[in-house]
Amino acid sequence: MCMSVKKDRVNIAVSRDVAERLARIAEGQGMTQYALANQILSLGLDLIEQGYTLQQIREVALFFRVMIELESVPIPGRLLDKLIADMYKANPEVVHRAWCEAGKMLASYVKAVFGSIEAAASLVPYISKIVPAKRFEVKTDSKEFVMETLGVGYSTESVEATAKAVHCFLDELGYEVKESITAPGILKVKALKK
Repeated sequence: MCMSVKKDRVNIAVSRDVAERLARIAEGQGMTQYALANQILSLGLDLIEQGYTLQQIREVALFFRVMIELESVPIPGRLLDKLIADMYKANPEVVHRAWCEAGKMLASYVKAVFGSIEAAASLVPYISKIVPAKRFEVKTDSKEFVMETLGVGYSTESVEATAKAVHCFLDELGYEVKESITAPGILKVKALKK
């Protein structure tokens, strides 16, 4: 004996644009619109139930894209600090050049993807959760940039390397560093638009 069970379905209304996008993407993914809509809604509702807002979900997805596009690799903070400190002792110029290039690359990415440092600043709350720092604050507007970090490195060498990256990042974005304070675990940078 064969029995068919009909799944419960409910119709929901969406704008024409959303329905057309859903149809196009479902076809491109080789899925039915029902299956794709169900997965998207289920995932979105799971994230909202975990306490994320819609804006946070967008920003986390954007941050993930940035990390992939910049080929960022998670490394334990103490290991990275030791590698930087050892290399810095052997050849500080090489470390400065490498970190300066990284800062410039990040600035180019910010220009291309976000258009301005102010627009990219929306990612700071998410960056602060993954960088090995106890405090990571950035305040920026069209005229001024201020970054204050605490616990940003265990050695003077790693903080100096990070400072070099920040300085080159800001220079590439048209800011002039006016104040830079470095000490083991502490980095404060203040810059003004040129």
